[in-house]
Amino acid sequence: MKRVRTVGLLILVVLFTSATMLFAAEAGLVIRSPLFGPAPRPVVQESELKLQSFADQLGLGASPTTLSDQQRVLNAVSSGNYPVTPGDSYRLVYLDGMKTVTVDLQADDKCIITIPGLGSVDGSRMNWAEAREAVLAVVRTYHSYSNPQLVLTATGTFTVSVIGEVAGTRIVSAWGLSRLSEVVRSATAWASTRAVQVTGRDGSSRTYDLYRALRKGVLEEDPLLKSGDVVTLLRATRMVQLGGNVYQKGTYQLSPGDGLNALLSSYGGGLLAASDIQNIRIQRYNEEAGTWDVFFVNLLDGGDTELEHLDQVIIDTILPSIQSITIEGAVASGESADTTTPTAQMGYSSGRIFYQFYPKENLKQLLSTIAGRLLTISDLDGSFLLRGEERIPVRAQQILYGDDDQGLLTLQAGDTLLIPFNQRFVTVSGAVVRSGVFAYVPEKGINYYISLSGGLSDDAAYPTSIKVYGPDGKKIEIEGEVPPESTIVVAKNTFVKDLAPTVAVIGLVSSILALIAGVLSLVLDFRKL
Repeated sequence: MKRVRTVGLLILVVLFTSATMLFAAEAGLVIRSPLFGPAPRPVVQESELKLQSFADQLGLGASPTTLSDQQRVLNAVSSGNYPVTPGDSYRLVYLDGMKTVTVDLQADDKCIITIPGLGSVDGSRMNWAEAREAVLAVVRTYHSYSNPQLVLTATGTFTVSVIGEVAGTRIVSAWGLSRLSEVVRSATAWASTRAVQVTGRDGSSRTYDLYRALRKGVLEEDPLLKSGDVVTLLRATRMVQLGGNVYQKGTYQLSPGDGLNALLSSYGGGLLAASDIQNIRIQRYNEEAGTWDVFFVNLLDGGDTELEHLDQVIIDTILPSIQSITIEGAVASGESADTTTPTAQMGYSSGRIFYQFYPKENLKQLLSTIAGRLLTISDLDGSFLLRGEERIPVRAQQILYGDDDQGLLTLQAGDTLLIPFNQRFVTVSGAVVRSGVFAYVPEKGINYYISLSGGLSDDAAYPTSIKVYGPDGKKIEIEGEVPPESTIVVAKNTFVKDLAPTVAVIGLVSSILALIAGVLSLVLDFRKL
């Protein structure tokens, strides 16, 4: 039964992986023609973009986990950083001659552990393991061979004051492993998650970023609290609400320097499929007019947009359009085009763009819109347009940078524009020392690439015969520069290789004839008898 369940689980995993790959293969960037202009959309009211509570902004649970006294002791012992806390209780056992001595100890308000008759240990800057070794060392000093043992029997507690942007000042109970994030649940939605101040008993203070601690995993920003600490919650200075077609909607407090790009990628986790990246809606309250101002940002324009306090950012789903064209091949299909990545330069990633075109829009307008997404290895002169059963060669480079009349060709729904990859290499094979693929260098001839392959090998034909084939496999005559994607073939001397089968056949025939002659001789001799 267990084996059947295992097999079933493996089948489900395979099916899920296959479905995910198929979905990813079909995904593509949707771009709308700039001829449409900004699409009118209604203002989203503030009530529809719900302001998250302080706990929801940080992803805190509904309520903190309450540990029993025994669980606290176990956690303290197993933790390597449990600090000595006022009220900690210990049991010390050691031998005094033939007598066993048992003493209960406790850390006072200054974390001093007093050992009756022997001395004391200052544990204010020690953790549990360090304090234990210090106490045992004191006992060994006065009682050699006493085999002392120290056990933590109970953990101490203390209180922390929470003030500032809170529903009301709170005195919160804490213990040695209580972190800052566990005592701030009384904060209002307007409290800052990026600047929480902790003031120690000695008057020193430090500011912590709870967003980085709880959302990004930087635990140094969520410190352990100490007795006498005062936690001050400041008011947020730049709070932005994010909604719409995005992975993580919510209320975010941005760091200095963070703009729209950081909000969408780092805070919001990225955009979902079919997001209208050409019309990112930003709603900003105008205090003078008492209304919401709405403006749109096109991510394809590049750059960043600065956001202000209480801005609302909405990612709309792109409006459906009946007229669209598919662009495939050597194009960047990410949310922001980056042709400098190794993948883009090597040409291994084939992109797909769904372009919603304006009625009567032509090919030149289309190419001008996506020009920023063409790669350095896009074969513009080798492009072609598929329209039904017809294949139309497209001189994209002349259309973009010249005055080619083909650019006036009107787009039609269902068209597919294919832009091949122009691989910048030359292949050398045949009678050379090292056959292989070499980087294309402009204005270099046959001898350059043969020298890269180590020169002619010993089995090269004489006189030398070198042929060059183009990307389509057809022989081309080369006198100067070798074009990219060409194949150079150096003929080999195959006389010995060709002669060997002939000699083998002659030897076989001779053997067969000799055998036949021997048989005939025996037959004739037999008849004479």
